[in-house]
Amino acid sequence: MNEVRIKSDVTLAGTLSLPEDNNTDTAVVMIPGSGKIDRDGNIEQKGMDFNLYKDISDFIVSLGFITFRYDKRGVGESEGDHLKTGLHDSIKDVQAAIQYIRTDLPVVKKIILLGHSEGTMIATAVAARGDADGVILLAGGGETLEEASKRQRELYFEATKAKRNISGWLFRTFRLDEKTEKKNEKLFEKIKATDKDMIRVQLMPFPAKWLREHFMYDLLADFQKITCPVLAVTGKVDFQSDYRKLNRLNELISSELETYVIDDMDHMLKKETEDINILRFKQAYQRNRSKPIHPRLKEILEGWLH
Repeated sequence: MNEVRIKSDVTLAGTLSLPEDNNTDTAVVMIPGSGKIDRDGNIEQKGMDFNLYKDISDFIVSLGFITFRYDKRGVGESEGDHLKTGLHDSIKDVQAAIQYIRTDLPVVKKIILLGHSEGTMIATAVAARGDADGVILLAGGGETLEEASKRQRELYFEATKAKRNISGWLFRTFRLDEKTEKKNEKLFEKIKATDKDMIRVQLMPFPAKWLREHFMYDLLADFQKITCPVLAVTGKVDFQSDYRKLNRLNELISSELETYVIDDMDHMLKKETEDINILRFKQAYQRNRSKPIHPRLKEILEGWLH
């Protein structure tokens, strides 16, 4: 493993991992999901050290490929302000990683983008610009951030109304789901109207630029521009991503495409035999954090990469 620094609009810290035989012409750039996530796939919260991206990287390197993963802006050892980072900043960062690899590792002839969650959208945007030789979309292919957010809010409302306690009663009696959604709509209109990178919502800082640029981004149009091979895998028990949206890819992507739905895989790419309650998803993720990457996903990745 080599600790490296790459220059985007800010300096990003990352890890370049090489296979033992170092006899490959293919590098995989790993693109993280939303939130303050470091290069290993850990979130800056107690008990949220998943090592998800490190585990995936280790597996891919064991197959004989190079990997590069990095700390997002304002996270870990990378410069920048996480709350002021937009979608297009994240796209630039991936392009900077690609440029670094092409310049410093002339042996590399093929670059594959591996995006997880929001990273699937960023990978799609970069690939649509012709900067990749292959794309892997894990837990998120085919669904926009706006669609995913709305669907997750609906799941939250349904789960809260189903509770047999005072909060459930209040939600059902006073239709708090409808009132909350109206507040959200007003917030979204405010975000679309402002040009600020960050705003405050109930005194808390909110990444306005990030959400605004996602709302304006035409993900489905970019799928139609991709010319390289694509692999997309989502879990059926993954409430954060909608596996049914993978069907869109068959209609939109004209290049070589493989899609898979794994019945018992969650958003963290682990084996999960129970449906995850959105009100208790953190506990479920923490319970599974020591589990290995889903074995079926490993099989799919190995078959596709080789």
